Amino acid sequence: MPESKITPMRDLAYRGRVLIIDDQDATRYVFRRILTKAGFQVEEAATGAEGLSKSLDGPDLIISDVNLPDMLGYDLSRRIKSNPVTSSIPLLQISATFISEESKVQALEGGADSYLVQPVEPTFLVAQVQALIRMRKAEISSRLSAIEWQTTFNALNDGLALIDPAGVILRTNQSFLRLLDLKHSDAEGKKLFEIFDSKFGLPLTDFLAFRSAGQSPELSYGSRWFRVLYDRIPEEPFREDAFILLLTEVTQQRKLQETLKMTERLAATGRLAHVIAHEINNPLEALANLIFLVQQSPVLDRGNRELMNQALIQLERISEITKQILIYHRESKQPVLADGTDLLQGVLAMFRPQMMVNHVELITHFKSSRPVWVHPGEMRQAFGNLVSNALDAIGEDGGTLRVSCIDTTDLLTKRKGVRFVFSDSGSGIPQESLLHIFDAFYTTKDLKGSGIGLWLTSEVINKHRGRVRVRSRTSGPFRGALFDIFLPERRPDESAIILQEVHS
Repeated sequence: MPESKITPMRDLAYRGRVLIIDDQDATRYVFRRILTKAGFQVEEAATGAEGLSKSLDGPDLIISDVNLPDMLGYDLSRRIKSNPVTSSIPLLQISATFISEESKVQALEGGADSYLVQPVEPTFLVAQVQALIRMRKAEISSRLSAIEWQTTFNALNDGLALIDPAGVILRTNQSFLRLLDLKHSDAEGKKLFEIFDSKFGLPLTDFLAFRSAGQSPELSYGSRWFRVLYDRIPEEPFREDAFILLLTEVTQQRKLQETLKMTERLAATGRLAHVIAHEINNPLEALANLIFLVQQSPVLDRGNRELMNQALIQLERISEITKQILIYHRESKQPVLADGTDLLQGVLAMFRPQMMVNHVELITHFKSSRPVWVHPGEMRQAFGNLVSNALDAIGEDGGTLRVSCIDTTDLLTKRKGVRFVFSDSGSGIPQESLLHIFDAFYTTKDLKGSGIGLWLTSEVINKHRGRVRVRSRTSGPFRGALFDIFLPERRPDESAIILQEVHS
C-alpha cells in the first residue's frame, strides 16, 4: 500500500495560535483540520471555563461557540473583553443555532469582533481568521509605535506641548511639566493662555503679536529663561490644524550673558576711571597752590579768605565728580522709581570733559515728569554706552550730540512711558551693519571695540520691557545715527520682550 503524501507542519509558514472553544468534538476536529492545514497552531477547550483559563496564555485568536454547556458565548465574550490580560485578543463567535440578526447584534455588542453562522466554508473561515489576526497585529504594532513615540517624546530635554485648534493642551512631555513645575492634571485639557499668563506673566495674545512681527522672545519663569516657539502643525486630511509649543531652556546662556555684562561694566569702569583721574588732577593742583599761598601768610586777611573760598570751590568740584561716580555704579536688586531726566543728567555729566576736549556741542531737551521703574545702574550703563558710541562716531573734529527725554505713549502697544532719544552728527551706521548692531561681539570699530556695548544696551532695555529703534544716514547734511528708546512707566514683571527696529 503506497504511503500517503502529507506536507509536514514545519514546511508551512507559522500564521498564529488559535484557541477553539466548543463542546462538540466533531466541530473542534473539523476546525482544527482546516486551520492546521492553513498553517495555524490550534488549541482546544470544551467549556467556557476551560476556554477562559487557556485564554490567559495569550492566543492570537479565539473561536467560540455561542451555546456552551456552562455559559453562553455572550457571557464568555464579556468576561474575555473585561480582563486587561485578554481584552486585546480578537474573538470570533460561531453558531448553528443562534442565527438571527438579533443574536449577531447581541454577540457584537458583547465584545465579539466577528460573528459567523454554521456551516462555514473552509476558505472563508481561514480568510476571516487571517483578517482578525492581521487586525490584532496592526493594533499591537500601533500600540508599540505609540509607546516608542511617547518614550521619545518624554526623553526630549525641551518642553513640548501639543495644542488643538481651540487652544486646549492635548498632550505634554515630561520636560514641559518639569520646566514649568506642573502636573498632568494642571496642563492637559487646560487652555494654553491660562498657563501662559500664570507662568510667564504675559498674555498669550501679546506673545503671538510679537511672534507675528518676526520676533523670537525669551521669557522667564522663576529663575529660568526659555526660548519659546509656537508653530502650526501641517494640516492633515480629515483633521484641523493643531499647534506645537516648544520651550528651550537658555538659563545657562543668560548666565553667560550676565558674566559678559559684568566684564563690560568693569571695562567701562576702567575707561571712566581714566577720565576721572584726568579731571581731578587740575583742581587738585589748584588746591595745592592755594593752600601753599595761605600757608605763606601769617594772618588770614581778606585776600587769604578769598583764596580759601577758591579752595572750597575746587573741593566742591572734586566732591561732585566723586558723587557722580558713586551714583553711576550704585545698583539695587529691585527696580525703583526714577526720574528719566536725572538718569540722563548723571550720565552726561561723566562725559562733559570729553565733549569739551572734542568740541562736541551738547543740546538737551528734557520735558518729562513721568517716573519709570528701572534698575538705575543698569540703565545708566545702557545710556552711557549710547553716549560713548556717539562721541566715538563724532570723532575729534567736533559735532553735535542731541539728547532728549519726553513723556509719550507707545503707538505699537498703547503703553504710557518715557522716550529717550540720542542723536549724533557722526558718520552713521552702514546699512549692512544695521541688522547686526545688537548682536553680541559684533563691532564696526575693529580692534577698538568689544562688540558688547550695544548688545548689553539691548539686553537692559529688554529686561525693562522697553523698545529700541535705530535710524541712520551715512551721507548728506543730516547724516548720523539716532537711537530711540521707549521705557514703560509701569513696574516690569518677570517676563521680558524686546522689539528692535532699524531704519536706514
